[in-house]
Amino acid sequence: MPKLTLKSYRDGSFQTGTEKHLQYHFGFRPPIIRLYNQYLWDFYGKTYVSPGTLTIGKDGWLYEPWFVEDYYQSLSYTFSSDPESMAKMFEAEAKRVYQLQHILHDCGTELLVALLPGKDLIYPEHLPDNTQYTKEKKITARGFFGPEYDRLGVNHVDVEQWFVQMKDTADFLLFPQTGTHWSMMAAAYAADSLFRYMEDLKGCNMHNLIIGERHVEDAHKPDKDLESLLNLIRPLKRLPLHYAEIETDDDTTAIKPALLTIGDSFWWNINTQIPISKMFSVYPFWYYNSTVYDNRVAHTYSVKDTDVVSELLTADFVLLSYCSSQLYNLNNNFTKQALIACCYDPEETDSIRNVLRTRIIEDKEWMASIENHAKNNSQELGQAIEGTIDYVINLCPEKYFPALADSIPSKRSRHFVEVFQKKESTSLLKEISENIQ
Repeated sequence: MPKLTLKSYRDGSFQTGTEKHLQYHFGFRPPIIRLYNQYLWDFYGKTYVSPGTLTIGKDGWLYEPWFVEDYYQSLSYTFSSDPESMAKMFEAEAKRVYQLQHILHDCGTELLVALLPGKDLIYPEHLPDNTQYTKEKKITARGFFGPEYDRLGVNHVDVEQWFVQMKDTADFLLFPQTGTHWSMMAAAYAADSLFRYMEDLKGCNMHNLIIGERHVEDAHKPDKDLESLLNLIRPLKRLPLHYAEIETDDDTTAIKPALLTIGDSFWWNINTQIPISKMFSVYPFWYYNSTVYDNRVAHTYSVKDTDVVSELLTADFVLLSYCSSQLYNLNNNFTKQALIACCYDPEETDSIRNVLRTRIIEDKEWMASIENHAKNNSQELGQAIEGTIDYVINLCPEKYFPALADSIPSKRSRHFVEVFQKKESTSLLKEISENIQ
């Protein structure tokens, strides 16, 4: 409740604040709001949820709007007005994944990509009719990366195409009717296949998942995340969902490798449902290459605070795990940052950033634009300048770091060499110890 003063009364802020306070604190507000939402939904099929947050499909199915855009081949226009430019960005990113895969492979770390499904392609029959996505259709991320990874020889599993093939024979829903992510059962079977693929890549023996007998339950909270946005009194009618207990075998010869995952929210259904601590010794998750969820510590932290090279080289597997609509974000710049860290020393990177910083400051028009952006976003000017430098480099890192333009970069940073040598000596000591035993 705002404080009443002569000033707040005269300038109207007390009246405005009081009205806002009462709107949110009147008696029985939550049930009354839900009752009104239920009335709108039952009688008019309407909701206060923004169309930019939720799309209502047919037969009571709910979708996130970017999946609908992707199905109707219009999502690329959010990132580039020119489909040919978008294709060039896809091509450059696929090459970076290929480069990083080879750099890490030579150091004993296997990189692989999981191309995860979108609800739109698996259940398109429930999508709303296309009445607004009318731009010329030329490219989708899902249609580009699979064939390009095949051509380049990038380690990948196309889970989306596998789900398309099994949709008519699976006796459980691959996606919940009122949720956006894959179902718990679909995620479990996909995880099992990914882990078997890892075994083949490294020629090792890992624990196997044991998926118990399926049973029907009311939708768990993650499986009705879109429905919760409607804020209704009673639940929607939904198709039944299956769940199962998941364990691992007790194979005493199995190893627990180290896994680093960079991906989107689809990974949570794997990370939280399967006994991942029994499969991997460490398993940090770089959520959108931004926030780190690390089983070694009790708190989250920023990817910017990690030693990227050490994390890459001490991992047995590096997994890029993104669904179809998130592929347009090009792995959230992970591959660009990883390649720079592997190939360039900090002072070289700082020198390049200093050149860009000077260029920005000396360009009055450019600086005015950055100052205006900083002011409108309540941002420190220095922070805005550094963000601009990041943006410029990420547009085309090969322009500023020419070694990355090679088919497979041969240049390595000092830190990369140091970490690799330490890894090699540790492995040698381990091998000697095992032979003595």
